[in-house]
Amino acid sequence: MSVRASDIPDLPVLQAIGDRRSVRYFDPDRPVEEWKIQTMLQAARFASCQGNINCTEAIVVRKDECDVWEELEECVSGFNVQIINQCSHLIFWLTNLNAWYGRANDGISTVALAGGMSNYHGWNYEFTMTQTVPRLMSFPTERTEILLRFETGQAVAQAMLAGVGVGVGNILIAFGRKPGGVEKVFGLPPHYRFTWAHAVGYALEDPRTGGQRPRLRYERLFHRNAFGTPMLPDPEVDEALREKGLLQEQGPLPGRFEELDALADRFGRERGVIAWPEREIRRLMSDPDWDFGPRIRQRAEEVIAQGDLPDYPEEMRETFRRLMEEHGIDASRYLS
Repeated sequence: MSVRASDIPDLPVLQAIGDRRSVRYFDPDRPVEEWKIQTMLQAARFASCQGNINCTEAIVVRKDECDVWEELEECVSGFNVQIINQCSHLIFWLTNLNAWYGRANDGISTVALAGGMSNYHGWNYEFTMTQTVPRLMSFPTERTEILLRFETGQAVAQAMLAGVGVGVGNILIAFGRKPGGVEKVFGLPPHYRFTWAHAVGYALEDPRTGGQRPRLRYERLFHRNAFGTPMLPDPEVDEALREKGLLQEQGPLPGRFEELDALADRFGRERGVIAWPEREIRRLMSDPDWDFGPRIRQRAEEVIAQGDLPDYPEEMRETFRRLMEEHGIDASRYLS
C-alpha cells in the first residue's frame, strides 16, 4: 500500500466539521483503504492529552479478518447490527487508566523537553516532582476515568474529522447489549475501559440529503461571563461560516426519504422511518430551546397530516416523570 500527498484531499477543517454526518448506510462491497484508517488513527494520536500521558488506544477490526466477530456481534445493540455488518472497519476505542498513574512523570518530562513547560508559568522540577506528579497519581480511579474518557473523546472526534477529510463515513455506535462484553471478548486488562465503537466505511447514503441535524440554539448552550447569561451569536459571523461550509442547510433535504426507501429495498429491509405521536411532535416543535429550520418543521406537519401515528405509552409516563425528577428536571417540559 502506498499513497502520495497528492492523493490526500485538502479539505479545510471548518468544511470537514460541517460535512460530518453519522452515516448509517455503508457499502459492504467497498473496503476502506488502509492508508485512510492510518490517517484517522494518526489524527487521534495527536489529540490534546493532559501531561502527554497518551491514554487513548484502539483495536481496529475487519469482519473478514476477525476471529471473534460472532462474539462481538452478540454485544452490539440490536439496531446497530446492520451497521457493523455493512461497514468496512470497526474501531474499538479504549481508555487506559494506568497511563495516568504510570506515565505521569514521563509524559510531563516529554512536554518539558519539547519546550512546553517553562519558568514563565512557574514550573520547576522540584515542585513538579514533590507536588504535581504525586497529586495526579493520587487521584481516585473514578475521577481519573472521567478525565481520561473525555480525552479519548477528543481523539475520537479528530479521527472522525480526518475520516471526513479523506472521504469516508463514520458513526459511533453502542455495544450495550452485553455490558462488559467487549472487554471480555478482547480480554482487556482491568485498567482498560472500552469507550466507543466507531464504524467506518464508504457511505451509500448521500450525507447532503440528510442535511445537518438540528441542534439546540447557540445561546441556549453557551454563556457569557456567568452561567445563565446567554452568549448571542453574531449573524455576520454565522453567514461567513455558512460560506466556509461549517454551517449548512438543515435536513431533511429533498430526496432523503426516497433514498432511505431505495436502500431498504436494496438490502431487503423494511421501508419507512419511525414517528412520534402528534402531541409529542407539536410539543417538540414549540420548544424554544431548539433551533428548528423550515424543512424539519415542514416535515413535522407532513408526518402529522399523514396520520396513523402511534399512541403515547401512557403506562410509561410516571416512570419518565420519576426518572426526570430524580435528577431535578421539570418533567412538565418534556411530558405532553
